[in-house]
Amino acid sequence: MDMGIQGPGLMAVSAPFATTMWDYINRGMPLGREGSLTHDEVYSLTAFLLYRNGVVKSEDDVIDAQSLPKVPMPNASGYTEHPEWKHNTPRLVNYP
Repeated sequence: MDMGIQGPGLMAVSAPFATTMWDYINRGMPLGREGSLTHDEVYSLTAFLLYRNGVVKSEDDVIDAQSLPKVPMPNASGYTEHPEWKHNTPRLVNYP
């Protein structure tokens, strides 16, 4: 049975912007060699995860610097900024 690549809170369905996902992969993968992927590899991995999680509907869709910001994310309307947060302070203090 194929369980897919979904999981609770997976960035492919919870990030408000597809570019957030690209940035996370670009900075943090692969483990132990963070930041060593080429930009094309990061776009390919991002496209794969978006496709496998039903965000991108066609396996043939091209994901690149022009198309990625236009990908409609499922949680885009659920994104809000926390206006009281100040730099260098804990983010979850008194957060509703």
